[in-house]
Amino acid sequence: MLRALILLLVLIPLAIWLDIEQRAGRFQRVDELFLDFLVANARDRLTTPDPAAPADAVVLLRIDPAQKNEYSGWPPQPLDWQIILKALREHEPDVVVIPEPLTWPKPTPDFVPAVADSLVPFSSVIFGIEAQPATAEGLPVFMGGLENALPRFEKAGGEIARVPSIAALIQAPQEELRRHAELGLIVEKSLPYALRAEDRLLPGVIAQVLARQSRTPYATHRVLFGPGAGAHLQNGVFVPLQPDGSIAVDDKKTVITVNALDLLSGGLADALSAKDRQHLQNASIIVIGQDDEKQPGTARRHAQALASLLALPRLRVLDEMEQRIAWGVFGLIGLWLVLTVPRRKSPARGLLLIFLTLVALFLAFQSALIWFPPTIPAALLSASAIIGAFLGRKA
Repeated sequence: MLRALILLLVLIPLAIWLDIEQRAGRFQRVDELFLDFLVANARDRLTTPDPAAPADAVVLLRIDPAQKNEYSGWPPQPLDWQIILKALREHEPDVVVIPEPLTWPKPTPDFVPAVADSLVPFSSVIFGIEAQPATAEGLPVFMGGLENALPRFEKAGGEIARVPSIAALIQAPQEELRRHAELGLIVEKSLPYALRAEDRLLPGVIAQVLARQSRTPYATHRVLFGPGAGAHLQNGVFVPLQPDGSIAVDDKKTVITVNALDLLSGGLADALSAKDRQHLQNASIIVIGQDDEKQPGTARRHAQALASLLALPRLRVLDEMEQRIAWGVFGLIGLWLVLTVPRRKSPARGLLLIFLTLVALFLAFQSALIWFPPTIPAALLSASAIIGAFLGRKA
């Protein structure tokens, strides 16, 4: 009884202190390394789409060049964009994405302020800003006064030098529109999740979209480059990446499409089919842009990538209550260790139990993508083994 009391007096304050330290991020690096190990050994499963994922989570609202005579001008003028955006309001997508820089030559046409006002009701809007890849390292980057308009990754690891550098920002959305949206980088013939601008690591359009869709602040948005490259976001979202931080896209990937012209013809109820209306209602992300069926462009490639990524399985970390229950179980195991195991065997049994715990976590992740940080259970078992070595059962 005395040994059990001593153990509880040690383990309970230890668990409380470890919990406080973990919340403060003291053991975060250890937990992240363990998670990276789990992910590296389950890569195939994490890159296999979930057949139960909804097909219309991402919808491409395509502006067809073959129908350019039906618009008020070409490329579509602010009046066209205002009508399209106003028609989308009732569907309340999580994110509206316009990857091609939305701008018009001077003199600026009418209705640009009206387009800006049409963006206000949406919870999140992401615009693309075109970047020019750098041909040499170490040169200054021309940002065009947009240094503070782009967020940056704060948690990055691996082979960051493999991430392509940019030389300049060469085309940005209209200034009046940027006040109501966020910017992400695009480059020709690639889908970068991140790009380097000198010592900064800036997000591509897809990174911006997923950060908003998963509600992940960049303070916790963690990316790795090189072998096993990927991005970890909140709500169990894992984004598999190429070693240089780009996203591989299947050009044949089917994506739900709706003709943007249907939102301009008469009224929304008259032009849209019931099926298209349902797709827009179900969509979490709506990508808008020019799309030539013969030569798919930037908008389609972004829609294909986002549709593929949203169909991937998610990781599941035990919630706070479930973790506390697990700590209680490990506390009971520690009690068993102190009360029943001979003193001289206690350290070895403690190490064995820690090893078995890690194996169990590995198998749980392999089978169901479930995990929880192992630092506190390992610390509880270690403390129990030490106490058992002094106060355990005599041989």
